[in-house]
Amino acid sequence: MAQQFWRVAGLTYLEYVNLTSSHLRNCLKDKFKVAAKNREAFASTYTSFANGKEVSTINITYSDVIPTPKKN
Repeated sequence: MAQQFWRVAGLTYLEYVNLTSSHLRNCLKDKFKVAAKNREAFASTYTSFANGKEVSTINITYSDVIPTPKKN
């Protein structure tokens, strides 16, 4: 019976995907690395409720984007 090697290594699937994705992005040429890094940006909102009313809202953004190199 086949078993997932990431599970044998003690990783969760999410840890495995994050690890392999970062290795792949590190292997890309610069122009493709910029495009891949730009796709990583995201925004999310976390809202806490108590007694049916909104208590607090946290806006989460991740836009650690590599600046696009300027062409001469």
